[in-house]
Amino acid sequence: MKYIFILGKSRELSLAEIKTIRPDLELVQSGSDFAVLEGLQMACQEVQNRLGGTIKIGAVIGDKLTKSAVLDQILASRGASEGGRSNFGFSWHNTQQDRRFGMEIKKELRAQGISSRLVESKEKSLSSVIITKEKCQDFIVTPKFLALTCAVQDFKDYSQRDFGRPKSDAISGMLPPKLAKMMINLSGAKFEDTILDPSCGSGTILSEAMAMGFKNLVGSDISERAVADTIDNLNWLVDKEKIDDCRFDVSKLDVVKLLEKIKPKSVNAIITEPYLGPPMKGNEGEPKIIKMIRDLESLYLASFGQFEKALISGGRVVIVMPEWHLGSEVYGINIADKIEKMKFKRVDEGDLIYKREDQKVWRNIIIYEKI
Repeated sequence: MKYIFILGKSRELSLAEIKTIRPDLELVQSGSDFAVLEGLQMACQEVQNRLGGTIKIGAVIGDKLTKSAVLDQILASRGASEGGRSNFGFSWHNTQQDRRFGMEIKKELRAQGISSRLVESKEKSLSSVIITKEKCQDFIVTPKFLALTCAVQDFKDYSQRDFGRPKSDAISGMLPPKLAKMMINLSGAKFEDTILDPSCGSGTILSEAMAMGFKNLVGSDISERAVADTIDNLNWLVDKEKIDDCRFDVSKLDVVKLLEKIKPKSVNAIITEPYLGPPMKGNEGEPKIIKMIRDLESLYLASFGQFEKALISGGRVVIVMPEWHLGSEVYGINIADKIEKMKFKRVDEGDLIYKREDQKVWRNIIIYEKI
């Protein structure tokens, strides 16, 4: 069966995550913000809950938009719910929006004595928030396929772990929970594996891993406050979700001295956003930027020296590498050759960028595997 995955703003990153989690699915077609995949029958909501970069999933019900296809689905849904008003809407992807079509469906339903509501949005696509709150059937329309949404992102769940947790630190930067989940998935780690975040900040990566069901979590940070915040946030999540099968250990530790606490070859995956440098205003002179980059390159290389010793053979590092966009100039970290000489090979296909257009520092997600 074919499914349409509606992707987040970081298209390539979202696709890479899907390929890692569901390698059995074959890419049939893709657009600017969607991918059509074919494979085994799957539990849509279960797959959706696992992914951080997919907004919603739809099961393909036809190769084109027709009134009969839409009406059949609405009537079938009414049969299952024993009447009541039928709420429905459309999400248009890489195709022109036809607002009249929805009104024509509504007219057909009225002729059959069926009460209905056409749910619309200012955008061409209905968001997971609208679909959830309006409890509507969402028909996904692409140039070659028609699909019915079968799963949406749980926006309330993400919001609670992002804004509802007890501790955060906006000054040092906040990794979005969805990105943390994507990075965890890109590691290919199994739920029983040991995951390490050696720059844990407020514990976003560890919290997402815990919420996903990972059992063995290790975190560290050079900041005493970060360690305390992470522990508070993890304990909050344990109480909130009644988690009793996850072990975590968080300690104050410099990333370049990991082996003082972490046993050699004891970690399956290292997933982290390291220190990305001081905040940028955009008017920094090039000498200052070059010095900052050199300092970060030294820090990252020293960190990879520790990662190589802590990881098992075949273990992965999923790491954020900063990319600075300042005016017309772009600056980046250039240590790939040196990292590969330290028994690592790069396994991502590149272009895994997470950004907002107005950001000066873009997150480039890099994946290395220990040889």
